[in-house]
Amino acid sequence: MKSTIQSFIVLCMLMISMPSISNLQSQNGWIPYLYFGIPNEDKQSVFFDEFDNNHNKWNLESAYLDMRIADGDFYCQSKNDRTYVKRRFVPVNYSGDYEIEISMRYVRGQGKGPLGLTFGRDVAGNEYNFYFNTEGRYRIFKYAHSQETNYVNWTESPLLGIYSYNTLSVRKVGYTWHFFINREKVYECTAETLFGYDMGFTIGGNMAIEVDYIKVVELKSSDNQGPTIFINEPYLGRTGSVRVPTQLSRIEGKVIDPAGVKEILVKYKYERLSLKPDMAGSFSCEIDLGTSGGSEGIPVTIEAIDNFNNKTSKIFYLLYDPPRPVYPQPQPIAQKGKNYLLTIGINNYLYWSPLHNATKDCKDIASVLFKEYTFSPDDAIHLTDQDATRENIIEAMQSLEARITADDNLLIYYAGHGYYDHSSKRGYWVPVNARQNKIADYIRNSTIHDYLSSINSHNTLLIADACYAGSLFSRNRGTLNEDNPSRWAFTSGDIEKVWDGQPGENSPFAKYLIYYLQQNTQRKLEADDLISTVKTAVMHNTNQTPIGDPLQNVGDLGGVFVFYRK
Repeated sequence: MKSTIQSFIVLCMLMISMPSISNLQSQNGWIPYLYFGIPNEDKQSVFFDEFDNNHNKWNLESAYLDMRIADGDFYCQSKNDRTYVKRRFVPVNYSGDYEIEISMRYVRGQGKGPLGLTFGRDVAGNEYNFYFNTEGRYRIFKYAHSQETNYVNWTESPLLGIYSYNTLSVRKVGYTWHFFINREKVYECTAETLFGYDMGFTIGGNMAIEVDYIKVVELKSSDNQGPTIFINEPYLGRTGSVRVPTQLSRIEGKVIDPAGVKEILVKYKYERLSLKPDMAGSFSCEIDLGTSGGSEGIPVTIEAIDNFNNKTSKIFYLLYDPPRPVYPQPQPIAQKGKNYLLTIGINNYLYWSPLHNATKDCKDIASVLFKEYTFSPDDAIHLTDQDATRENIIEAMQSLEARITADDNLLIYYAGHGYYDHSSKRGYWVPVNARQNKIADYIRNSTIHDYLSSINSHNTLLIADACYAGSLFSRNRGTLNEDNPSRWAFTSGDIEKVWDGQPGENSPFAKYLIYYLQQNTQRKLEADDLISTVKTAVMHNTNQTPIGDPLQNVGDLGGVFVFYRK
């Protein structure tokens, strides 16, 4: 067949130009928006005609068309200016995934009408069409009940050849149609139900065409694994049973499956909610727990179904536990001094890769402290982006050294890049203007220790959300006494890389820190309790290992930082 060699050469060139596709297939399953993103072993042929002969019994008799099947082509020439459709009955599973493809070319003629793929046609003439013309344009539309609806109006494409064979492909995976011209994707949209089982091709008026082949395959993956389900809210912990203070409870989570997620079902009591995740797999809903459920609570089942109907379930219990009456209690002794706050957040580095959420994390944490706790904007220093130079960070430390008294407390929050030198086993903060591979531009952990020792506060708590921040510690934890001075640090990870989070959101570490500061109902929240709660939540939902402990040799005498609510 004369197009076989040409198609083989194009296929080889495309495979050479995309060396990572096979790896992506093996790691992530299907990649439906890439032509070669679905392996051949997951394709089951339903109909394939290369026109070596007329074994599929095409009707070649017509007063309006000259037709013949010879030399591996279906030759068709129209005798007037009308458009005609040649089609065959091809049963395909509507509810499953499929691929329809045709290879054809314009041969000659005066007509400038369309030619291309017609699929899903019924006896009434309702159909879907994927056309191209001799001017190098293509069009995708449906014809239903005597009306045309465009998905793509006539659009020019450099992928089309005028006299060469053009391959048009339609691939349905899940709820999406993907359209390809010569194995390059040109469009996608929500898939619709086919009107009927007829598949074929269209020829415009006053032209001759040749069809090289037409095929229909069903896509059936060997994947038998269900989706992976993550529940972010409420925090489930180890027991799988959660007490919630309100009857209306919010559930947030994420579902991941290489083949795509078709549906998420939330089942509780006699209710059944059907959800569609967003592009990232995230979903959310609210459920009304009522007042029943027994001592364990109401069972909630999250069931995720992928595009191959593989299922995964996760069950947990929600117990409505209304807040108990709050009786007046003696007010604790008010804290003696002020609470000072220093935040350092850097997104836009001059020489290092940018971060997404460092400045947002600093702003959101400061907002919670000002609104809910005994912190004041008048006693806060904020260094963000271009202000967070090495010189400004050191000057801020020196300023606090001069202002803070023995009755005051200091909280420092750093969100930015961290660096760890494995040869010297030293950790560093990376200011905004620090050059790469220039350790002299960084701030050594020992320098930070020196300032924590020289700042004459009652309590100092350093919180660092940065890679390798765990190198701050020389760990030793004893009995706590809040009357004694303390020097603690709380970091988002050990000597490891940590995640900055999705753009526009908080980092996972900052997210849970903010959440538990907001949810706290105690008049006094000791830092070790906060650290323990946040550490558990981060470890269960990320690959990070937060660390919170006193620091040695900087003046810690067994105390602990206390957050006082207003």
